[in-house]
Amino acid sequence: MGLDLTALGRQVRQMSHNAATEAADSANRVAMVHKRYLAADGEEMHWAHAVDLSRTSAAWLLARPVERFTTRIDPPVVPAAYALVATDGSQIELDHHGRAPCFVINIGQVYLRYGHQPTARLTSQPVLCYREEDLYLRDGARRIPIEGNYLSARRDVDEGLALADLAEEYLDGSLPAVALQDGTLVRWTLAGAERVVQDYFLSRYLSYLDRMRYLGIPVASYISRPRSPEVIGTIRLMHCPDVIVASSRGAHCEQCSDMRAGRPPSCTPCQDLVDGDILGRNLAEGQRGPLFLSMSRINFECYGPHRIHFFHMRVGRELCRIEIPHWVATDRAMVDRVHALVYDQCVRGDGYPVALARAHEQAVIRGADRRAFQRMLEGSLYRAEIPHANSAKADSKEFSRG
Repeated sequence: MGLDLTALGRQVRQMSHNAATEAADSANRVAMVHKRYLAADGEEMHWAHAVDLSRTSAAWLLARPVERFTTRIDPPVVPAAYALVATDGSQIELDHHGRAPCFVINIGQVYLRYGHQPTARLTSQPVLCYREEDLYLRDGARRIPIEGNYLSARRDVDEGLALADLAEEYLDGSLPAVALQDGTLVRWTLAGAERVVQDYFLSRYLSYLDRMRYLGIPVASYISRPRSPEVIGTIRLMHCPDVIVASSRGAHCEQCSDMRAGRPPSCTPCQDLVDGDILGRNLAEGQRGPLFLSMSRINFECYGPHRIHFFHMRVGRELCRIEIPHWVATDRAMVDRVHALVYDQCVRGDGYPVALARAHEQAVIRGADRRAFQRMLEGSLYRAEIPHANSAKADSKEFSRG
């Protein structure tokens, strides 16, 4: 029997009704939380200190304010000529049911130059990983498989290293330039990893940022429709009656006086909201909001001079998040350059940066490509007289497709 659309239709109608009710409730809470946020304008140092005190004790993410909460900056003038490099990546996962353990990482690479002598270079660089050192990390005699989140971390590192290579090859300092990545610069996939894994991947990733800092090329990442609640976490502190900035105490939800008194916590209106719900209300087209420092543990404790800051920018109906390292965030000229060039890229790309769209096109591995790679792999192993070692599960799937 196929999908029962009649039964599913009833559930869809119920979901739509619930969504309408929740939207009305959310709008009321957003208005309340936004009012509290605006009331804190001018108190940024006070709340930055509160964030510092609560960083290790709060049960939620936090962001430390760097600029005034009501900051609104128009996009700077775009240079008549500029250049940028961008990378994006995709992968073919490790197949545990195949003959030979391996995975593929494909990095799309883009160099664009605007103004006089416009130029474009679009390439991709696939890498087949099959050696012992590709598939495992060593911790003494223990082998740690590079798969799942760790494979994503490997791809993130390769994207960064490729970006630095592009910058060294094409960005000679003759034009204003930016190096752009898709997604976050904070390696969240490593946040819960054991130390040996964090050290291995982060040392290589931070070395890429070291190279970019040495070159003087600002690095930025673009996050479309971000769902981060870090600024919301800071606003939760503003609602908390137990945050005493003058002492060493921070936020302790389980000790909330409202909860001890049997009342809902004062920060309840912040529940399930994201930063864009609040920060997007004040921004006009092309404007950016205030800078914040991400207080996530892996960023704060591991990134050193590259600690990731972020701001939000209005692009059409969407509010995007732009992330930059500390050495970019503390240089106003670099921040302005990132703001101007990324917004110009969005305008040229109908709401999404052209360079990242082209990098994605170069990186993406489509279904036909995956099947062609699989046939190539099987044929090569057969000619090398590697014994047939597919699992019964893999063979059954192949049979069912036939």
